[in-house]
Amino acid sequence: MNSTFRARLSAVVGAAALIAGGALIAAPAAQADGPSCAGFLAASPSPNRANDLNSIGCAVGGLDLPAGETLCEVVQHQVAQVRADRAVSACKLA
Repeated sequence: MNSTFRARLSAVVGAAALIAGGALIAAPAAQADGPSCAGFLAASPSPNRANDLNSIGCAVGGLDLPAGETLCEVVQHQVAQVRADRAVSACKLA
């Protein structure tokens, strides 16, 4: 039973790494839409200090993924600690 759990955990971690790696590799191609998202966040009256995370979130949101906007919101709100309403608005621009 323990080896089955480890095998499943390894498969999940491996799949997540492949997905994240693919998103980061494809991100430079998607940055045509990222400046609107990043500009919106930079124009905030109280911008956060996580500029790299903001850029990654905007790039992921600009990808043609079914869950791209949701992933952008997760990165912006949960990881970069942008307010939820600003994260949603920025990700709609991506």
